[in-house]
Amino acid sequence: MQMITAYTEEVDEVEDGLAEILGQINLESLKKNSVGLVTCHVDFINTGFIGELCKKLPFNIIGMTTMASANQYGKSMYALSLTVLTSDDAVFETTRIGPLDGTGYKDTIKTAYQDSVKKLPGKPSLILAFFPYIQDLSGALIHKSFDEICGGVPFWGSIATNVDVSYERCYAFSNNDVDKDSMAMILIHGQVDPQFIVVSLPTQNIRKNRGHITDSDGCELKEINGISAINYFESLGVVVKKDASIITPLMVYYEGSPEPVALGIYKVNDDGSVLCGGDMPIGAAIAIGEITSEGILTSTGEGMDRVLNSTRRNGALLLPCVTRYITLPDHNDELELIANKMKSIGVMPYMVGYSGGEICPVADENGILQNRFHNFTFSACLL
Repeated sequence: MQMITAYTEEVDEVEDGLAEILGQINLESLKKNSVGLVTCHVDFINTGFIGELCKKLPFNIIGMTTMASANQYGKSMYALSLTVLTSDDAVFETTRIGPLDGTGYKDTIKTAYQDSVKKLPGKPSLILAFFPYIQDLSGALIHKSFDEICGGVPFWGSIATNVDVSYERCYAFSNNDVDKDSMAMILIHGQVDPQFIVVSLPTQNIRKNRGHITDSDGCELKEINGISAINYFESLGVVVKKDASIITPLMVYYEGSPEPVALGIYKVNDDGSVLCGGDMPIGAAIAIGEITSEGILTSTGEGMDRVLNSTRRNGALLLPCVTRYITLPDHNDELELIANKMKSIGVMPYMVGYSGGEICPVADENGILQNRFHNFTFSACLL
């Protein structure tokens, strides 16, 4: 599989932006099957750019709005990055699933997914997915349901975000079919053999105290070590206020996983429980993490070193958490670090978008990939 990227910041001048994108891709050099991924500023939807781009491209695309986009051609909050995957052997099927809501979302996903699989020559080997940012339906619930529906097929991607992190203007789309309550995905059939990389926080940013979850319900964390979640946090000197913005990562050590998964606290309940960004299984160990600028760049550097040491050199798809971009005093520091690391190995196409929730498989102690949902992380899929 070959990966090609293109980039523009011409959000207002549609024709100029299209010319810039198409000038960076030789459509005649594409292989038998091709597909596209887009990350972009929300105004590329509002100006009609996405619709015009779809008319020019001889293949389907999926995409999402994001805080900032980058590839080897540039980086900006006001940018669009197009990634093209092209292959003579792999087969691609794109689909939009939705709209989704808090009641019938499982049936909606199941029906659309099964219909899409029927269009492939066989079972998908990899799925690339962009989830919606829905106020009354968490990405963790969509993730858990989709994992069950697809039977554990590895899937990688992100929840859509945007420049002001408001759910009203976060979109996932398939071609020019845009809906803030729908998910979009690419099903890939063939010998893809990707490598997944997830780095959350450096060790020095994780407290050594580990408790164990003694009561929970899905993503709702009720008790740790037999006391309410809030009381447990307070016993460690961590104050989590009900109506304040919460950027305290919870490091969850799932059974069989050698590395923890970083998850956010979304809501504090009156009974002392908290709603979290992922599954909180009873018995799992849990620790408190800390987000710092130094820790963000340290984890980015670690993630990029893994990228550069990989044998997969056809392309790198990178989706770090939007919290990282917001937290850094100079928001572009992570993008600069990524660009400098990539330049050190010469020509290797890559793309970066910022994620509202990272979707990336993690290998368990037996080397078997388990689909996981993350927060605060640096996430990569190498082809």
